[in-house]
Amino acid sequence: MSLTRRTAIIALLRIATCGGSAVASTPPALAEEFPPALPGPSLKAVNHTDMIILTVDKTSLQAELKTWPETEAQSALLKRFRIGIGKMKGDKEHEGDNKTPEGVYFAQSHIDGNRLPIKYGKRAIPLDFPNPIDRSEGKTGHGIWLHGVEYDKRVEEANVTEGCVVFYNADISSLSNWLKSYQGVVVIASDINQVNRAADLAAVKKRTQDWMHSWAERRSKDYLGFYRPDFSFGRQTFHAYAKYKERVFKSYKDMAVTFDNLRVVTHPKYAVAFFNQDFHGDKRYTSIGRKALYWEKDGAGDWSIKREVFENRRFEFMTFTDAELSLLSDASTVHSTDVVKKSPNL
Repeated sequence: MSLTRRTAIIALLRIATCGGSAVASTPPALAEEFPPALPGPSLKAVNHTDMIILTVDKTSLQAELKTWPETEAQSALLKRFRIGIGKMKGDKEHEGDNKTPEGVYFAQSHIDGNRLPIKYGKRAIPLDFPNPIDRSEGKTGHGIWLHGVEYDKRVEEANVTEGCVVFYNADISSLSNWLKSYQGVVVIASDINQVNRAADLAAVKKRTQDWMHSWAERRSKDYLGFYRPDFSFGRQTFHAYAKYKERVFKSYKDMAVTFDNLRVVTHPKYAVAFFNQDFHGDKRYTSIGRKALYWEKDGAGDWSIKREVFENRRFEFMTFTDAELSLLSDASTVHSTDVVKKSPNL
C-alpha cells in the first residue's frame, strides 16, 4: 500500500473517543475514492470505538458500512459494497415471495460457510426477520441472511436470491468482522435517501429521551402516553401493560432506572431506538440488559411506541484500529479469493 493511500486511510477516522462514542468529521468518500492526502506517519495502533451500521439500498444495489456515533451527522463511511437481492421487487410480505424485506434488523449469530450449502459462499450473517414490526403486520418467512455466493458473478446478476442480500465472498468475509453478532445494525430500504433523515432522527431521539425521563421519574400517565393504542408486549395488550406498569411504579419505595449508549435509526416505515437499560427496585430486584423501542408515526405525524423488546444482553460498541480499517478498505470487491485477515477487536 502506498504512503499516500495509508495516510488517506488514517484520515478516514482521525477520531477522538469521548464517552464511548466516536467523533469524526464529515463522512469521507468511499475508501477506494479518497482524495490524495498529505504525507504523514505510518499507521498507528490507535483505538476507535463506536456502533457499526450497514445500510442496504435495493435500488442502487449497494450497501454501506458506517460508524454510528451519538451525533449521527458525524457518521463515517467505512466501505461500500456491491450486492445482489431478491428475485422479485418490493418489500417481503410472505414466505416464498422471493422478495428482500425492508426495515431495521439486528445481525444474529454468524454461520461459517463450511456448514452451509455451497450457494451461501464463505459466510452467512442471519438477520432477525421477521422482527416485532414485521410480525405485527402479519409478515411471514425466515432465513433472511447476508451471505456470500458460490461464484462471485452471481452478485452481478442483481436479482438472484429468494430474499437474502448477497455479497462477493471476500466482502462477506471482511464484513463479518464488523457486523458483530447481536450488535451490528442492518437497515434495508428501496430508497436509502429516506433512511436516517435528520428531522426523523432528532424527533425520535427527543421522544425516547422524554420516555426515559418519565419512567425514571415515575410519571406513569406521561410514560404510558408514549405508547400506541395497538401496542402489545408479549401477550399483553396495551390496557394490560398499562396496569402492569402502574403496579411496578407503585411497588418500590426506591426505584432507579438508568440508560446509556442510546442510538436511533429511522426508516420510511418505522424507527428503532436502542440502548442499555439498568433497573434497580429497592434491594429486591435488579434487571440489567438492553431495550429496543420500535416507533411508528400516527395520523398526526407524531412518533409513538408500537413494540418494545428487552434482552438480557448489552449493546456493545466495537473497538478497531486504523490498521484494521486498512484491511477493510483493501478487501476485494471484484475477486473472490479470500485473504485471511485479522479480526477487529470484538
